[in-house]
Amino acid sequence: MVAAVMLVLVLAATSLCVGALTTSPAQTLHILTDGFSATPTADEVAVLHYRVPRTIVIIVVGVALGLAGALIQGHTRNPLADPGLLGISAGAAAAIVIGIYFFSADDAFTMLVLAFAGSAVATSAVFLIGGGRRRGSDPVGLVLAGAAIAALLTAVTTTIVLRSPEALDAFRFWTAGSVAVSEGRSYLPALIPLAVGAALAAASGPGLNLLAMGHEAAGSLGLNVPRLRVVGLCAITLLAGAATAVAGPLAFLGLIAPHLARGLVGADYRAVLPVAGLCATGILLVADIAGRVISEREVPAGVMLVLVGVPFFLVVIRRTRFQSA
Repeated sequence: MVAAVMLVLVLAATSLCVGALTTSPAQTLHILTDGFSATPTADEVAVLHYRVPRTIVIIVVGVALGLAGALIQGHTRNPLADPGLLGISAGAAAAIVIGIYFFSADDAFTMLVLAFAGSAVATSAVFLIGGGRRRGSDPVGLVLAGAAIAALLTAVTTTIVLRSPEALDAFRFWTAGSVAVSEGRSYLPALIPLAVGAALAAASGPGLNLLAMGHEAAGSLGLNVPRLRVVGLCAITLLAGAATAVAGPLAFLGLIAPHLARGLVGADYRAVLPVAGLCATGILLVADIAGRVISEREVPAGVMLVLVGVPFFLVVIRRTRFQSA
């Protein structure tokens, strides 16, 4: 845990120094402590206006998606599950293009609200359809409902973007997944649902340890499984919904981080949850830094994550197949 925290701090410091206009650690520290001068220099603008908000977003989004990924894998007991399984990304995308097409939405705050609302509606629909009378106690039903809802919302999104060039342009930028923000109003409203979701996730740790033994065994030990499902789904919605609203659909991050966490600290979800958040933050920091330095034109973090995530995903599939055999 301590090593993971130290690694994230080092990567965050690197993120503050690296970019099109690189500054040394001493220069960066001086700018951070003194703030803007009377006549802001290019270095000050680069660090304070661009890199500080960007690094804050990476840390917040990384922790949120790491926690959400660990929660969804714990609740479904599916090592290949990630937050997108519940239609979160599809719901956010559909809400954004609907807002653009029907209401001419164009500012960052409105996009944030639309994306979070779409994620929440999609996840609620999955819960109501897949949970049935057992109130979300069936992970297989949730997975199937998530796939169906995501397919439906993707069809709605595709239909709208084919009819509206404005919606297509906004959707194309958002769907790449980017943490390049410079305005507080682009991410500050998401901090409250993220904080509530993190608190609910922390409270779910002991219950997920019991749930790993199976639904019936956990119930016989006194665990209220339906209530744990409700708390877990609320946490996933708040965490992944807000993170997706801020940074777009960052593929594979919620899948990779829990596997790394379990490899580091074992299967105890009381440790897996915080370490998964740290792992996701570290991965996102590396992806964003790499995207800034590998080419003259910045490569979005979402694209870099796919380059890392696809090979990892294939390895996990092979390992899961062999273990099942």
